[in-house]
Amino acid sequence: MIEIRKDESFFVILSHRLDAMNADEAKEIVDKKLVDIDRDIVIDVSDLDYISSSGLQVVLKCAKLAQENDKECFLKGAHGTVKEIFQVSGFLTFLKEIE
Repeated sequence: MIEIRKDESFFVILSHRLDAMNADEAKEIVDKKLVDIDRDIVIDVSDLDYISSSGLQVVLKCAKLAQENDKECFLKGAHGTVKEIFQVSGFLTFLKEIE
């Protein structure tokens, strides 16, 4: 569901489904692991099959943390329905897409 790694950027890796069933747990992981933001955040959704509005709140939380710390937040690997959800929701206006 969610994994966070710290390399040259913070990598937030979302997989399978991110919805009301697991979004609260994902938010807790973000709160615990995304501290002392000293680098950009890359949200990798390459292996994400579905995201609901609850899941989008997790992504929004990451984007806000980046902004509060004068860093950027990128979206990597958006495809199919997941990409459509990011487009329709307006998230691609503040998330930069990367390959």
